[in-house]
Amino acid sequence: MTKPKNIDVLKQLENLFDYLFSIGQIVAVVSRSQENAEKFAATFDIPKSYSSYEKFAADADIKIVYIGSAYTEHVRLSIQMLNAGKHVLCEKPLADTLKDVKLVHNLAWEKQLFFMEVCRINKNVALPIYAACVRNEKITTKTTQDRIKEEIISKNIGEPQMVSARFFLNFNYCERIKTQIRAGMLLDAGIYTVQFACLVYGEYPVSVKAVGEVVQSGHDIDGCIILSYSKGQKACLMYSSNVKSNTNCASIHSTKGSIELKDHFWCPEEVILSTGKETNKIPVGPVPFNYPNSGGLCYEAEEVRKCINSGKTEYAHYSHKDSEMVHKIMENVAKQIGRKLPYEK
Repeated sequence: MTKPKNIDVLKQLENLFDYLFSIGQIVAVVSRSQENAEKFAATFDIPKSYSSYEKFAADADIKIVYIGSAYTEHVRLSIQMLNAGKHVLCEKPLADTLKDVKLVHNLAWEKQLFFMEVCRINKNVALPIYAACVRNEKITTKTTQDRIKEEIISKNIGEPQMVSARFFLNFNYCERIKTQIRAGMLLDAGIYTVQFACLVYGEYPVSVKAVGEVVQSGHDIDGCIILSYSKGQKACLMYSSNVKSNTNCASIHSTKGSIELKDHFWCPEEVILSTGKETNKIPVGPVPFNYPNSGGLCYEAEEVRKCINSGKTEYAHYSHKDSEMVHKIMENVAKQIGRKLPYEK
């Protein structure tokens, strides 16, 4: 990479948040608690804070809204913001039913507004060999998803035959659901594994088989999913709140080779491709993150900005159709394991 003349750009490579803040501004935050909203606004130097979603939605300075509330509010708030003329990036899971997912997508299309459910795998982490390239003092990136797609399309590893992914957490889920609004482990963690399988195969499986444990509240606390596809390919996906694991990794095994995504596979620091190991560039933030490698989400924010500026209503690499496929699989799994959340319609 040629050394850029502008030293400020070099700093941007170290902290992509600086770059993102230079091209856009967070103008407002809303919370049910005015105190919490003001505290958050003060921490991140945000000029406006609200405790009313109606007043927030009516703010003409707001062009796009990121929804990171309790998941039970995702559909309601997405509809409210779209009806107010805002573009929306909504945290996963968008909903616990495919019907509600389609409801939001259809409204976004009707309003001709951008809408995307967050998918960390598809636009989270950039590989350094392709990332942070400075051209005309602008940062461009290729992500883990881009590189995986390139490997598959190029046939460097042959035809994918087996996919595996696991997301294990070790905490007392039953205790958490007593005090927190939780979606169940399928929607909390299993969704990452399903998104990964859909990324690789790009089609709805011909067979979905699942087993899992459901507790008295109706929440699922673990599960194992086997997906079978049209050409005999398969995916084995596991998630649990009862397992302590050193790594949450994923892999693609093909006729000529494999791809491995190391720990935190949805935002990995290391990926092993047919060409060798590549180490990911994880941007840092102004304060510590709650979850590992969350700095990679700034790449997603940048892609959303590009989509909106180019007049797109959805992101091509994780379209509404892709999101609906993921939720259709999860709805199938939920029925098989007997999950019935207290908040489901």
